[in-house]
Amino acid sequence: MKVPDLFVGKRLFVGVGKPEILGRGPTEVRGSGYVEGPIIAGDPSKFSTPDKNELGTVMCGETKNDEMKPIPFYSLFVHTYARIRSFLKVDKLLTVELIKSKIIYAEVIMAKTKNFVIPHPDKNGKKLVYACLEGPENSVYIRGRLNNTNVIDLPQVWKKLVDESTITVSLTPIGAHQDLMVKRVQDNQVVVQAKPGLPINCYYHIFAERKDIPKLVTEID
Repeated sequence: MKVPDLFVGKRLFVGVGKPEILGRGPTEVRGSGYVEGPIIAGDPSKFSTPDKNELGTVMCGETKNDEMKPIPFYSLFVHTYARIRSFLKVDKLLTVELIKSKIIYAEVIMAKTKNFVIPHPDKNGKKLVYACLEGPENSVYIRGRLNNTNVIDLPQVWKKLVDESTITVSLTPIGAHQDLMVKRVQDNQVVVQAKPGLPINCYYHIFAERKDIPKLVTEID
């Protein structure tokens, strides 16, 4: 059934709900509306197959209104601010100027720079900006100090996390030259050798490439 244009001068309610936030009587909010939902805006065929994983309170698809010239590019366009109070799921692409979040989970994050910002520990009102270390591999590291022993135990998780053939070790002697060298890397340990008669006292820094994910491709289209 076709009806002429419908103009609502006060409020529009569809469904049985009576949202208190829209007021009552003298406090009612003119121009407000409530729809119990679900609501489909745009092409209904995009949501024609029932799927409990895709059903939403509001579902926005491409427009099929050929009277609109040009056809809108965006299914949803927010001119000021939009707030997601609970959960945001993006299947393909999220393009924004700024994201503020306590936690972001993602498989891959592509960025021009990777910085973190924290309150400055010494200067009130200032912030401290540090950049993350970058390189042509997905690597992990450990560092520490070796004293009166010649064995560095690698983290247990490294057995399945890293490619042992990629392990590199840097040693910095403390107090005196000790002719330090890496004797072997075996059984999730790094064995260090020093000049006979000298106790080992050094800092170490160990890197390794992850093997649980594909190698990093550094040149892409």
